[in-house]
Amino acid sequence: MGEQNPMRRNFLIACLTVLGIASPSLADLVTVTSSKDNTLYEDFLGRFSNGAGESLFSGLNGGGFIRRAVVQFDLSGVVPPGSTVISATLTMQVTRTQSGPQTQSLHTILADWGEGASVAGGNGGGGGASAPGDATWLHTFYDTDFWAAEGGDFTASPSASISVDGLGSYSWMSAQMASDVQAWVDNGATNFGWIVVGVELGGDTAKRYASREYSIASQRPELTVEFLPPTSTGACCMPDGSCLTMTSGDCALAGGMFQGAGVSCDPNPCPQPTGACCLPDGSCDDLTELDCLAMSGDWMGAGTDCMSTDCPLVPYVDALPIPAVAPPAMGSHYILGMAEVQQRLHRDLPMSTVWGYGPPNGMGGYDATFPGPTIEARVGQGITVQWVNDLRDLTTGLLRDTHYLNVDTCMHGPNMTGDDPVTVVHLHGGHVAEADDGDPDLAYGPGLSALYSYPNIQEPATLWYHDHGLGITRLNVYMGLAGFYLLRDDAEDALGLPSGAYEIPLVLQDRDINPDGTLSYPDLWQDHFFGQYILVNGKVWPFLKVRQGKYRFRLLNGSGSRFYTLALSNGGTIQQIGSDGGLLPAPVALTELTIGPGERADIVIDFAGEPAGTEILLTNSAPAPFPGVPGVGVVPEVMKFVVQNTAGHTDPLPMALRSVPPIPEGEAVVSRDFVLRLEADPTAPEGCPQFRWEINGLRWNDITEFPELGTAEIWRFINRSGITHPMHMHLVQFQVLDTQAFTIMNNEIVPVGSPTPPAPQDAGWKDTVQVMPSEMVRVIARFEDFTGQFPYHCHILEHEDHEMMRQFQVVAPCPEDLNDDGVIDTADLGILLGQFGTPGPESDLNGDMIVDTADLGILLGVFGTGCP
Repeated sequence: MGEQNPMRRNFLIACLTVLGIASPSLADLVTVTSSKDNTLYEDFLGRFSNGAGESLFSGLNGGGFIRRAVVQFDLSGVVPPGSTVISATLTMQVTRTQSGPQTQSLHTILADWGEGASVAGGNGGGGGASAPGDATWLHTFYDTDFWAAEGGDFTASPSASISVDGLGSYSWMSAQMASDVQAWVDNGATNFGWIVVGVELGGDTAKRYASREYSIASQRPELTVEFLPPTSTGACCMPDGSCLTMTSGDCALAGGMFQGAGVSCDPNPCPQPTGACCLPDGSCDDLTELDCLAMSGDWMGAGTDCMSTDCPLVPYVDALPIPAVAPPAMGSHYILGMAEVQQRLHRDLPMSTVWGYGPPNGMGGYDATFPGPTIEARVGQGITVQWVNDLRDLTTGLLRDTHYLNVDTCMHGPNMTGDDPVTVVHLHGGHVAEADDGDPDLAYGPGLSALYSYPNIQEPATLWYHDHGLGITRLNVYMGLAGFYLLRDDAEDALGLPSGAYEIPLVLQDRDINPDGTLSYPDLWQDHFFGQYILVNGKVWPFLKVRQGKYRFRLLNGSGSRFYTLALSNGGTIQQIGSDGGLLPAPVALTELTIGPGERADIVIDFAGEPAGTEILLTNSAPAPFPGVPGVGVVPEVMKFVVQNTAGHTDPLPMALRSVPPIPEGEAVVSRDFVLRLEADPTAPEGCPQFRWEINGLRWNDITEFPELGTAEIWRFINRSGITHPMHMHLVQFQVLDTQAFTIMNNEIVPVGSPTPPAPQDAGWKDTVQVMPSEMVRVIARFEDFTGQFPYHCHILEHEDHEMMRQFQVVAPCPEDLNDDGVIDTADLGILLGQFGTPGPESDLNGDMIVDTADLGILLGVFGTGCP
């Protein structure tokens, strides 16, 4: 199986001879053993490798974990530079398998990797402890350098695929493999080898191969290369107008025109092609590359034309929209409908179909906008809102019976409701009763509505309302279902902060938009979604004309997964005056701020010292996913400020804003831990993701937290994943106590160093907190005014929809419920009997300093009931 086909070899040589490129006597054949090899063992901590072991693995093992083999061959000194590769054959020996025929594919690796001293025990399938310099599932070189993607960086398309069955020798050979080797010969710095990828779904598909350390030398991985040695070189004109110095054979294989041996590429003798040139003003012209660059254009490539080219959107050509204030229908009662409408998201795009909120238009419909209108409310003055689902298909005018976007029915929620466009509204940051919180389980379809009451018994703050449908929150918010809810009071009004035209809400969201204006979102659930465009208040990269003075911007990160690290292009100061739950004690001067999904930042920017005509960009530098790799996934453009020749708000900022009395740690009656991580899901249906984002390994219907009304608790969020989770709690505003790093030893969480108090900008009231990888964050909250069930979850909407959302239940004081699980049962009876005859004190229900039959009678009198 490992021998080359002599008929194919002779045919290739004959073809090259006819073309005048070579003769059979010039072809050479070399075989080399792998210079390094290893196995990537699926493990989200990168703990396993087998750099010095005798085996390589590829496929899915019996435990459901992926294995991928990596091999590299050093061709330097073996195949001379300038050679023309005719064929390449990789031969590997299967030494163990428990599966039948399985497809095994080679992919070109895109990053360098290592082979350390690790050795796997037993049959090798479990790997050994990763050693310095090892390639692992996470690392290119353990434990300092990382793959950009877990499981290795490699080309999506395979270079070759074969079926591998039982023990024996197997060979891969293809034209793409020859092309891979040719690239490595031409530029050894790109030679990172191949990764062997097997079938990674279903049952046990794994294959074990001999590595370069295998005891039988003849069964080690071998690469056989057939090539033509270099001959005289000259200028080769490529179809794109570039000139490369190469042999006539290489030129012919590359599709170029050989200009003759000894002809120089300097100056370039090749004719220059034209292509579409996207100019800075958004227009397009067919130009050569040099002419395009001279006009500061973006050349789309040789052979392209303006008729079939969609030029990238030009930033800062649309004025920033400011959401309208929602009008009450009567007194303090509002009616807001959800409707499908069309809006232009950028000057150069067609109209886009979006969903929005809006008041009745008097003609049976709703004046909906994306984002929705801003609700202005006052502390202590409650309002009611009738939320109407009036989502209608724009083409028919009929109520929708399917979602505009594809609905993945693997998600909890759609697995019951299908692709129905159900919605329910949550007031994010609102201190409201259970019935008014927007229970995801109670999402309702088109033609229905819900009446919610918002008492506004909390600090004035930047709140926002958005959809919270179970399993489709990310889809409904992506379509546009979100808006501001600004809560004010007299004390804040008296501070003299910028107001009126100088107070502007800004919601940041990312979207992918097709050239025809339609929103693009993956059909199936993905771990994260990051759009290519940043929208502010529903416009792509807008501009705002500002006067020479201070502006108060109420920032909201309304994206599903994207974090933003915001800064001013002139290095100017951003004064943060508030966070999620209201004003801070005093302004905090920053040069940049990072805001996660669901978080708000109340900021002031002063343009008073800027000359008229000055343009200042609000930029973003946060990687995606976050914290990620600097520069990766970043969309830097957000919006632009253009300073006008007019004075604005110039009053100084107050030195003191609002008192934020700390909740004493000693007030907490319970401390709870919440571990955030990706968990395997052995119960997932076939075709659905085989893992879930979970909290403590539990899901939506698993209620294990029963805070008692009127008490305080400390919650510690522990992030055992590689990305930051913005954790949000309904009902409460909490205070961040501290952050601390940790490590894992014997699968136990071990704190590292000392706890760090929150930064000044995080020392106010919060309802969403960033929990960084390998860190734990403690928060303290009071559970006041309302009993019932309330969600808490990661506000990366893709995670929230994927079971990283659970519920707590606030219960009224119930002394008979000795274990605080909301019901008086045998567990409570066992606790009482265990303290029988002692002072208790927990089981001393009548307060007589002794646990006796009187206390037993009290408990039995309510046995089997739930707490009120």
